Amino acid sequence: MALTQTQLAGEIAERSGITKGDAKRALEALEDVVLEQLADAEKVRIGGVVQLNVRVKEATGPRKGRNPATGEEITIAAKPAAVALKARPLARAKAALPSVQKARKRLAA
Repeated sequence: MALTQTQLAGEIAERSGITKGDAKRALEALEDVVLEQLADAEKVRIGGVVQLNVRVKEATGPRKGRNPATGEEITIAAKPAAVALKARPLARAKAALPSVQKARKRLAA
């Protein structure tokens, strides 16, 4: 089950000794700061957990392809340039992952 915003604020409040309201306001402030930085195309690193990068995907031209069902040659339309967000887990997040067996058991439940 996914951790909700309220549950996250509750956990932060409990572990840091602040009120749930203060924890919720801190999370909202974090969200505002992250979104402002991303809007300025800045790299954002959140603790040792995740790094967010803004990148530009270049435009592609039209290209030839084949319809897999009929084998007929078709032209695949061009794609315009786009801005994308890339999230990269950092070492502490990777180290916190469970074993394969434990993950399969938890995800199957």
